[in-house]
Amino acid sequence: MISDDPDLGFVQALKAGQDQALTALMDRHRQGIFHFVLRHVPNEADALELAAEVFVRAYFRIGSFEPTARFVTWLYQIALNLCRDHARSRAYRDSLQTISADAPAEEGEGQGPIRAGERDPLEQTERREELDALQKAIRELPPDLKEPLILTALEGYSQAEAADLLGLSQKAVGMKVYRARKLLLARMDKMGF
Repeated sequence: MISDDPDLGFVQALKAGQDQALTALMDRHRQGIFHFVLRHVPNEADALELAAEVFVRAYFRIGSFEPTARFVTWLYQIALNLCRDHARSRAYRDSLQTISADAPAEEGEGQGPIRAGERDPLEQTERREELDALQKAIRELPPDLKEPLILTALEGYSQAEAADLLGLSQKAVGMKVYRARKLLLARMDKMGF
């Protein structure tokens, strides 16, 4: 049993039927879950929907939670499984269709005043293109490499925490992160970044 889990009191209250404990857990973890999911799916609308679904599933499955690991680890495992399911769904494949360069831009897109101290528009555009290319390259990584990379490099989990979440050894996580970074560097180089 993990006695230093700061969420354990809320989990026990939720198991006892105190639904307001779910609100407290959502307040504590909503932002992190959303950003985690957003790194796995290509748009915010899907990420918001999946993040909400994480808490719905947690609510209905709270009886199966055993405090052998931290609650947040269990919650992120639910999120990871939802992301995997989403990646396999038809909706995900359809969302990867590219938009024509001739398509009209959304009204107001890319417009706005330039403030003092900001990068010039060309530099901002180049930086945005590089970030977009990196996000695309991360999304295209094989799931077995993408997941450890996102957890450690973007979510700030230690390799031990990521290993626990993914059900891998710490050494396996380290090797997968290394391979993912190597692939990303090659893809970015190939794209001219």
